[in-house]
Amino acid sequence: MYTTKRPLDPMGQTPVGRAARRIRSGMKVPAALLLAAAIGLAGPSGGVLPAAYAAVSVPKLDNIRVALFIDTGKYVSPAAAVTLSADAGLQLGLRGAAGMKPVHQASAKTPVRVYADGYYVQLPETGDVTAARSQAQKLTAGGTAVGVVQRVKRGQSAYRAYVGPFATKEAAASAAAGQSGAAVSGPLRWSTGSFAGEAEANAQAVALSQAGFDADVALTEAGYAVFVGEAADNAALQALKAQITAALPAVALTPVDAAQSYVLKRSELDMGGENAGGPLAAFAFSGSAKLWATAADGQGGVTVRERFDRAYRGGIEVSRFNGKLAVVNELPFEQYLVSVLGSEMSKEWPLEALKAQAVAARTFALKQGVKYQVAHVTDTTTDQAYKGVAGEFAAAQQAVQATQGEVIVDKNGLINPLYYSNAGGMTAAPTEVWGNEVAYLQSQKSPDEGAQAGKKVWYRIVLPNGNTGYIHSDYARATGQKNPAGLPYYESTATGVSVRLAPYVDNATNPTAFKVDIGDRFVVIGQEVESNAYSWIRGPYDAAKLKEKLGASYTGGAVNRLEVSKRGASGRAMEVSANGQPLKAAYPDSLRTMLGGLPSTRFDIEETGRYTILGAGGTRSQTSASQPVVVAGSGGKGKQTDDQLFMMDAQGKVRLATRGPQFIFKGTGYGHGLGMSQWGAKGYAELGYDYQKILLTYYTGVSIQKAAP
Repeated sequence: MYTTKRPLDPMGQTPVGRAARRIRSGMKVPAALLLAAAIGLAGPSGGVLPAAYAAVSVPKLDNIRVALFIDTGKYVSPAAAVTLSADAGLQLGLRGAAGMKPVHQASAKTPVRVYADGYYVQLPETGDVTAARSQAQKLTAGGTAVGVVQRVKRGQSAYRAYVGPFATKEAAASAAAGQSGAAVSGPLRWSTGSFAGEAEANAQAVALSQAGFDADVALTEAGYAVFVGEAADNAALQALKAQITAALPAVALTPVDAAQSYVLKRSELDMGGENAGGPLAAFAFSGSAKLWATAADGQGGVTVRERFDRAYRGGIEVSRFNGKLAVVNELPFEQYLVSVLGSEMSKEWPLEALKAQAVAARTFALKQGVKYQVAHVTDTTTDQAYKGVAGEFAAAQQAVQATQGEVIVDKNGLINPLYYSNAGGMTAAPTEVWGNEVAYLQSQKSPDEGAQAGKKVWYRIVLPNGNTGYIHSDYARATGQKNPAGLPYYESTATGVSVRLAPYVDNATNPTAFKVDIGDRFVVIGQEVESNAYSWIRGPYDAAKLKEKLGASYTGGAVNRLEVSKRGASGRAMEVSANGQPLKAAYPDSLRTMLGGLPSTRFDIEETGRYTILGAGGTRSQTSASQPVVVAGSGGKGKQTDDQLFMMDAQGKVRLATRGPQFIFKGTGYGHGLGMSQWGAKGYAELGYDYQKILLTYYTGVSIQKAAP
């Protein structure tokens, strides 16, 4: 086994989702269950692998807890509130030591809002619903999570937009400072007594509201109560008591114990979704409370609006952890794996590849223990991609059932079954990623080329004004004419066609460089397959942009030269130097992030600011593009005054040279490259490998075993 403190960087894109990151720290796991007898397996070369490690054990896990929103300090996925619904209707309950207490039942597809009680910024109350919505929309447009509480006070509708919750009064006050007329409210309240049922509590709440006070029905572990007020400190709480006593002297008041579990039921305006502007049942819970939401039919999923409107099997627990909202999906472990397969791989892929993924995903999840204290894993590629019901398909269910209970072990127990999108033809050695050895991870060939199958060609073009970039081949056609250098003229087949600096579409990282219109002519100087999980191009980056990306890893001046100065067994970059100075990388794989989020470290660097001319007599002369020289058609030499020029070699291949240094990264692979390549598993399955042979190809000296039921 091994340990590491190094975090992995973002992974590449699988066919339907991003490949998972796989670095784990040691975790305490549930009680282990002794493994059953080994499964006899043939290795890739036909030999029998080592005997099963009969003494090792694996944890048993019936239900898994997946964090959708959580803040552990190291992992942060924030949410101020969640909006839940279910096609069959939603059941909401309060989880406690005494069991489950029903809180609310919503009809089919009717949303409810849930958030933690705390400190809030409240905007001035208004009787105009349009004004309240406008206030909230302005705050939302600024990126702030808001809500609008709807009450009836003194017989009139009253609306109040709020921002929060905040963990402290000071944090709320800081946020309120920028809002005209805003005030700070808090979780300090008075209880007006306990009631036999919700109807009696509602009657008391109405009486308090008629007197002009903010009153809410509360469900506690002891039963129903009515809480009044939202004081931010003890002085405000005592002032509220005096007001209530003066208006309603018969009402007995006791302070609410902040440590008790309670849920406040309110009415709010829905600020999103199909019901926007309509009423919404809302629930604010105390710090120690846990709310549990399930579909009324017990079969369908619970939809979480703030998590891309995804639906999740099992139930959704909403609580507070580390002072922040924690939203956890709890569901049967094997059902979770079905969705992981659909989130990590395509339903079109071979069943044996899906089976290999199922065993790897099961092993990975079990290896984590309760990694996040209140959850085993997250739903992101920090652990394993998980999209809930949307990730499920029949072949994934079949693959999970066919491999039920199977895990990958070595003599120390469960391995860390690292996997990722694409190895780029060769898996990595651990030294190329982390700098240390791991016995069951070794560099070897991987059939990953399938990722570029069917990808379209992009033409590299040059316009008469010198603009250059890539255009999708679907929007360009040959004119049949050539320029004096013998390069073909093409023309655009549509208007407003984007030309990009690299051959792929990503408006964030590879935006449109310029556009061409129908009939515009240009010269094609080369072509590339659209960047994909197997082969890709990133850049060009000029010297200033590259230095900005490098940050503290490089302390020199302007970057005039960048090169891979050390490679590993698979050809991955282990060291990159700028102007001869090695970049300061915590570990080799961190070079990907350092260089702007490259898909892998299996890359070459093309510099456009330097080039070599083959002179007479076979001699070579190296020239910087800051002082470019071109050989004229007559054999004479002339100074190049443009910012860029295009040079053709003896084979007719054209290369761009620029006056200033620019750097283009061309590579293969998507992900860290350790362990199983998902595209490689697909490739092996298409070659006839079964899932066991696939796994034993990517993980060396291990055994696949099945836990006893």
